[in-house]
Amino acid sequence: MRKKYLSVLIGMALLAIPYAVLGEGVDESQSSTDSSVKSSKLADFVMDDLVITGYREKVLQGAYARTDTTFGLLGNREVIDTPASAMVIGPRTVESFTASTLPLDKVLSVNPSIRMAGSTLHNDFTYRGIRANGTSSLINGIPGLMTQFNAPTYAMDHIEFIDGPSGGYTGSSIQYESTAAGGMVNFVTKKAGDEPRLIYKQTFTDRSNLGEYIDVSKRFGSQKQWGVRINAENLRGETGVKGERVNTASVYVNVDHKTTHHNTNLFMGYRDGEVENGMRWFKLGNVDTLPKAPNGKNNYAFNGMYKSTYGYILGLNHEQKLNKTTTVFFNGGLNHNNLDNNVMAKFSSYTINNSNGDFNLEYQIGGTPQNTYYAQLGTRHEFGSPSVKHKVTVAFDKSWKERESGITPNYNNGTNSFGVLGTGNLYTGLHQTSMPITRYRTGLAARQQMWGVTALDEISYKKWNLVLGIHHHSATTNNYNNRSGNLVSSNTSSSTSPTYAIMYKPNDNWSIYGSHSEYFDAGTPVGSAYRNAGEILPPAKTKQNEIGVKYQNNGLLTTLALFDIKMANNIVVNRTVAGNTGTWLLQDGEDRHKGVEWTINGRLAKKWSIFGGAMYLNAKKEKTAGGRQDGTRVSAQPYWSGTIGVEYNPSAKWGLMTRMTYFGDSYIRNGASKLVNVPSYTVFDAGVRYKTKWKDSSAVFSLMAYNLFNKNYWMASRGDQVYVSTPRTYMLSVQYEL
Repeated sequence: MRKKYLSVLIGMALLAIPYAVLGEGVDESQSSTDSSVKSSKLADFVMDDLVITGYREKVLQGAYARTDTTFGLLGNREVIDTPASAMVIGPRTVESFTASTLPLDKVLSVNPSIRMAGSTLHNDFTYRGIRANGTSSLINGIPGLMTQFNAPTYAMDHIEFIDGPSGGYTGSSIQYESTAAGGMVNFVTKKAGDEPRLIYKQTFTDRSNLGEYIDVSKRFGSQKQWGVRINAENLRGETGVKGERVNTASVYVNVDHKTTHHNTNLFMGYRDGEVENGMRWFKLGNVDTLPKAPNGKNNYAFNGMYKSTYGYILGLNHEQKLNKTTTVFFNGGLNHNNLDNNVMAKFSSYTINNSNGDFNLEYQIGGTPQNTYYAQLGTRHEFGSPSVKHKVTVAFDKSWKERESGITPNYNNGTNSFGVLGTGNLYTGLHQTSMPITRYRTGLAARQQMWGVTALDEISYKKWNLVLGIHHHSATTNNYNNRSGNLVSSNTSSSTSPTYAIMYKPNDNWSIYGSHSEYFDAGTPVGSAYRNAGEILPPAKTKQNEIGVKYQNNGLLTTLALFDIKMANNIVVNRTVAGNTGTWLLQDGEDRHKGVEWTINGRLAKKWSIFGGAMYLNAKKEKTAGGRQDGTRVSAQPYWSGTIGVEYNPSAKWGLMTRMTYFGDSYIRNGASKLVNVPSYTVFDAGVRYKTKWKDSSAVFSLMAYNLFNKNYWMASRGDQVYVSTPRTYMLSVQYEL
């Protein structure tokens, strides 16, 4: 850990002292996880002229979910009023399912459209069967601020989802090793409430992982128009996997300003993180049967495996109300991130050679410094008659991304393209005979840019709502030789995509909708893992049709949706071209994802809350060349998956929670492109919370157990790979609000 950055956290702690002195009148009966509940209650006392949109935060019983959302360019509204499958998880969910050593997908998978596919290192997940990660997510509606590594969720208040392609609602963006074609994930940052707060939280996770968190907030000005909230983290220690360590130091600041005519929010922060010995991935050689899942506590990292990353982000949102009917807005930001150490297995995974679980310790080193920028400028205008109302939105945006990659060093005296350190076995461990080299340099690998223009007209008539939109975008991808800096290949393409939806609300409790939406990616540079490395595959366009029905009553919200997604398909093919034999990445045919999704969130009874849902997904390949893969299931995607959780509050002090997650059996392809079955699994989590007072301060004690019964299983992920399961993990936290 870079020690100089630890001083930043100490500075944040010292900053908290004057806030504690100034923070008289804090409602000590509330915990930080109930911040949005408190905001909802305090909204009744906020002067209307301080709020631009007249929009209130609404949280369902237990704070596990919310009823309001930021629906992209269409603006704030109730979830039941969105013409798409949408979901918002509240601060209790974010806190309950984000531990320092757990993948991000642990909390995201509360949405049944999202299936877990990540690890301690990466925040990968699949959205309606389509691969995604942090780079395909947004923060406060701004794309490109997240990385593919585990996210700083402790600085986030709630998380919003729009299921399915949403380019027509959100604009253009560029990702890395992922796509937002399956849906939109928007992280909304913590903001200062009306009362000053000073919160300290201590966590203990797994074997020895200790975390300290500071959360300080206060509003300023004669009408409290300025708000500042500071969140800081210091984390260090061993996880539930033997020898694996996660160390992180970070600080984030959110500043907001509200007046009668404008609303501005600035979010910025720095994060420095490292993972030692975090090896969980495998793929199959010519193995027809997946070996039995090993003990999740086993560590398969060779001596010297290490990954570290650091960087900073900045995001700015601004809305300016010109008059009663017209608003202009700006959203923009930047993300500078440097993966400066990456000593890892070959292409991040070992290859299992036989049914006994033997593999070679092949490795590589490198880094991927990346810079991402985004800017969006738009206007929103409302007009019409008393019976027919229009809300027209027009926005222009542009995304830039520049990425470097590691230059292959001289492994094993030039005898191998990758290093070899020894051998290993899933059940008996590793036999390492040498140490990895660690020195490397990077060079420019790719530059990408995408610009777009979006126009939307939302028309309201009595109980009907109609959305008509169009989105035009153009993308350019340049691929470079990272040694010489010379341009290797380039691809420029453009497309125009329609967006339309219709919704009918017979009453306040029901809504019925149908929609068509699309998404457009930039071209995909082919990586060094394939024989056609350096090529750029054409942009993949995704189209979705969806129909659904929503019901909301007495704090309970449920949605049932049917969807049909068609997406251009990038597939891995074993072939020989001009004597060059190996795996090639090609765009061939399309993936078709047809499914049914059900979600439920809110209050079942006075003391009972429920959250989660289920998804049936029939994901298969179509129109592949010569029909060679037509009808085959998309790798790592089962038919059935889901999660359901309940919380019981016997009193205001106690909360008991349990959650079950199910992932059906799926298939991956081995080295000979044969399908291999990955068995289904079911995992349980459980937790307890207790609120009390300690020396005139509010205190919350929490104990969570993830993978309660210590289930060992393979998790299908990243196409044709599997992860070793995360072992049973405990997290104890103590939180004080001064």
